[in-house]
Parts: sequence; C-alpha cells; structure tokens
Amino acid sequence: MLQIFRDKAQSTFIQAIVLVIALVFIFWGVGTNMMGSREAAIVVNDEDISFQEYQQVYDQLLSNYRQQFGGSVPEELLQTLGLSQQVKNQLIQGALLRQGASTMGLLVPAPEIQRRIQNMVQFQDNSSFNIDKYKSILASNRLTPHKFEANMRYDMLSSKAVASIADFSTIVADTEILDRFQQDKESVSLLFAKLSPLDFHNKVAIEEEKIVTWFNLNTETYKTEPRIKLKFLSFPYKNEAGNLTISDEQIETSYQQNLNRYQEPEKRHARHILLKADENNSTEEHTTQLAKAEAVKAKAEAGDDFTTLAQNYSEGPTKESGGDLGSFTRGQMVKPFDDAVFLMKEGEISAVIKTRFGYHVILLEEILPATTLPLVDVREELTKELKNELARPSVFQKANDAYEGIIAAGSLHEYAQLTPDATILETDFFSRADFPEELDKAPIVRDTTFSLKNGELSSLLESPDGYSILYAEAIQEPTVPELDSVRKKVTSDYTAELAMNLALEKSEELLAALKSGTTFSDAAQPLDIEVKEATLLRNDTGPEANGFPSALVQNAFALSSETPLPEKTETVGKDLFLYQFVERKLPDSESLTTDEKEKYRTEILRTKQDRLLIAWLRHQEKNAEIFSNKDL
Repeated sequence: MLQIFRDKAQSTFIQAIVLVIALVFIFWGVGTNMMGSREAAIVVNDEDISFQEYQQVYDQLLSNYRQQFGGSVPEELLQTLGLSQQVKNQLIQGALLRQGASTMGLLVPAPEIQRRIQNMVQFQDNSSFNIDKYKSILASNRLTPHKFEANMRYDMLSSKAVASIADFSTIVADTEILDRFQQDKESVSLLFAKLSPLDFHNKVAIEEEKIVTWFNLNTETYKTEPRIKLKFLSFPYKNEAGNLTISDEQIETSYQQNLNRYQEPEKRHARHILLKADENNSTEEHTTQLAKAEAVKAKAEAGDDFTTLAQNYSEGPTKESGGDLGSFTRGQMVKPFDDAVFLMKEGEISAVIKTRFGYHVILLEEILPATTLPLVDVREELTKELKNELARPSVFQKANDAYEGIIAAGSLHEYAQLTPDATILETDFFSRADFPEELDKAPIVRDTTFSLKNGELSSLLESPDGYSILYAEAIQEPTVPELDSVRKKVTSDYTAELAMNLALEKSEELLAALKSGTTFSDAAQPLDIEVKEATLLRNDTGPEANGFPSALVQNAFALSSETPLPEKTETVGKDLFLYQFVERKLPDSESLTTDEKEKYRTEILRTKQDRLLIAWLRHQEKNAEIFSNKDL
C-alpha cells in the first residue's frame, strides 16, 4: 500500500476506512444470513453495495468485538456501539473514495496490482511469491483470482485517492512547529494535597441507631440473589458409554481425520505499551498520544528495559505486569496489532501501531512454532468423544421418550406417577453462586435454569455431556436479609460512606480557605493536611509526579495566575485532590533539536492531511445521493 496511506492509518477516522477496504477484498464471498438478495443494501451515487458486502463487514467487526470481550458481546453494548451505523459509514466512505479516485482520473494498471500481490507475505514461501499458495488461499476463502484482483484494484484505487487529496497539504511553517514544541514541553508547577477517606475511618462513630437507619435506606444493595429449587431428569452419555469399546483402529482413524483439531498454530509472546486514544478523542489528543508513543519507543530502542517502561508509561490493563500479553495465535488481537506482531522477529520492537484503542509499542519476546499434539496426549479425550458419539442415539431416545412422556402426562408430577421407575432428582434452593454439583454445568443448563418461571418445564436440553430436562419446583425471589446476617458488610459500607463525607467536608474547608487568599501551607496546617509540590509536563505519561495523579494533569494546565484554583475538589479513584497553580514555564526555543523539528513537522503534516481528507469526505457525502435499505 502507498506510504501516504500507511501514514494515514494513524488517524482513527482513516483507520475505519482502511478496515472497510481490507474487509471488502479479504472477506469477499464469505457472507452469512443476508446473502442472496438482489436488492442493494446501500447505494452511493448509483454504485450498489450489496447485502452480502454489508454482512461481511458487519460480521468481521462483530468478530473483532467478540475477541475483545472474551467471546460474547452483550446486546446492550452492541446497541451502544451502533455497529450497524459504523458499518454503513465505512461502506459509504469507501465508495466515496473509489468514486473520487475515478473523478480525479486515477488508474491502477494490471502490472501494479500484480506487483502488490507478489509482495504480500501471505502468498510467499521463502520470501518468494508462490502461485500455488496464492490459489489455495483464495480457494479456501471462496475467491477466484479475477475476483480478488478486482477487489485489490478497489483497495489500491482508494489508496491513490487518499494520497492525491493529501498532496494538497504539504507545507508546515516553522512557527507551527515551535508552537507545538512549546505546547508539548511547557511545564506547570503546583502545590497540592491528597485527602484519602481511609484516613477518616477511625473518626467515624459506629452507632446502632444510625447503622439501622442507613441500612433501611440502602436495602436494595443487600438483597439476596434469586434462588430456585429444581426437579430434573439427567441423561449423561457416560451411563451408556461405559459399556462401549473403541478399537485402536477407530481411535487412529478419528485422530487422522480430525488432525486439524490437534494442531496448535504458531503463537507469539509479546509485551506492549499502550497510549490510549479512541474515536471520542480529538485529532489534537491523538497527535499528543502518538508523540508520547514515539518517545517511549525511542527509549525502548535506546536500551531502556521494556518491562519497566510499560509499568511507567502504559495506560492499558497490562501496565502492572510490564505490558505482558502472554502467548496468542493469529487473529486473537485486533487486526492492525495482529498484523504487526506476526511480521516481527524475536526481540524486535515495533513501529508505533494504531488500533481503535490507541497507540501501541510492541516487543516480540518469543515465537512459539506451530505444533501437532501427538495421539498419546489426546487419546483419552478422543476415546471419550467416540464413546459419547456412539452412545448419543440411545441416550437421546431415552431422553426424548421421557420428555414426550411428561408432555403427554400433562405435568412432571403425573409423569412420575405413571412412570415409577423414572429417576427424577431434586435439588434444594440454590443461586448462581452455589450451583449444585449434580446438575450439568454446561452454560445452556445454567442459563436455562435461571430463566425458568415458577412451575415451568424446560425444553430437552443437549450439552456436550448428555441431555437434561428441568422443572422449576419453586422460586425464591430476592429478599432483604436481616441486618445481623449482613452486619459486617453494612458496617464497612457505612463507615466508607461517612469517611468519604468527612474527607469531602475537610477538602471544602481547605478550598474555601484557599479561595479567601490564605496560603496553601497556612490553610492546610490547622486541618492536619500534608502539602506537596509537583512540576508537571503536559504530555508526561510517566510515574505520578510526587503523587499527583496523571488523570488531573490536563486540568492543572487549564489553571493560571488569574485562576489558580479548580472550581471544586477533584476525585481520582477514592481519593480527593486539591491543587493550586504556582508558575508556568515555556521551553527555550533554542533547545529544539533538528531531529525533533523534523518529527514535529511530520506529525503536524499528518494532522493537516487527516483533517483535509475528513473535510473532503464530508463534502462528498453531503453532495452524494445515498440510499440505505430500510432492512438494515
């Protein structure tokens, strides 16, 4: 892909466009439940976008979200994400780019496409293009070379459109560079105080009357979980499978036929440092985070310990573990991250990688080659599966007969009267937290259990271990427990709330004194509050400066000698902070090095080009004739 398009991938907006282009040519022909309609899903200036294309992009985006959320995405979150609108926007923007390229007279000749494909690592063996591998990969994705190359032309045409638009913005003035440099390097000195509610716990008086009153006002917090009592029939495969014999030949045959199940793909063990920035952040915020990531990358390449850098600079959940992501296979990470890691060499530090989460610097610690588990390691599991499969028809017949018998009898009670040899088991009341051992632990059984209404019979439930039929004998709705049964937690929660209130009162006293003109030290001394000093850099992502939280750095830079105090006490976690502006310092322009100057020039130019492209797309969309099918 053209260099300018790689540069553009630093923008969240452009990242979305890149994704849609990639999805269109990589996943073409793999649609699902919307395939087959002749009516267009979206029409952009007479260019049809099929339901198939829409579904392909939708499915892939959904798959990416599922990977991030451990396999499932709650329906409420999907609605919040506006997945359908994301897909429509991306498809429309992709079409506008292609149409813009045609209007500009841009072309992608066949030799250019050929060179691009030959350079794709997916189609290479030993760094050389392999025609057989090319055809095999396309065939596995139900693509013909003609179709793939046509889609590749779309991709490259869009890239040329982006590059041509970017060419209209090529100049960065030295004054712009100096302004950005001073903004990045300016510092602010503060006085501040932290008030922790934990320091006020011993000042909370525990009085029975007040505990009772507080508990009565917060009873919803302490309601018990719903509990259910079941009668159930269980038909496990193991009851039948234990009498079955599986030959060595059957095991060997099954192993060979399912060899792909026992192949563990290549894994990569990596660490990363994340500087957060998503679609809700401004272009300036993205530029700032990118600059931080580049600075951290430079430290890593200069030999600083990557684990320590991650602990000091990363804003991701793996910060405390030094950015350790463990080992993962291809496809488990978001695509830009995944693509980068699987092109790296052991010990290599990546360029800054942009994903929807922000900017990553990656260290590839180890490459774990693909392996195939030997038969001896999977023999026991495979034998059990073969026995279960042989037992399944017989077990299903018994379970189905029982279920039909219950329906015919009119109730489980009547069925028990008519079928005295039926084994109907019964539980005591239980909640999700103490699910009975005798019940099948499969998610379908667990979820069905707590969806039943009182007196309701489940359907015939199948799990990997057999069949179950459930009947809700009785349900205990959530109730408010007696105070004595939850007194310890109630007392702890009451103490925490009152301690927070005391801390707030003290912070308000301090703020009032500061606003009246009292010096920080004089205002804090009678309140027994420690005053600290901190000097902050606007873009510092390192350890907290003398305990001042990084989450408040931007707020601190909004202060000045005219407005030296925030309007109110700030809360970070459970701690309260008050701070006062002391002075602001700008860096000496003479300290701007040539290398830094060029780095700033590149970043500012990228920002300008991003804005230009966004403006162009918005103009095109405003003047385009766009139709979206009502079924989307």
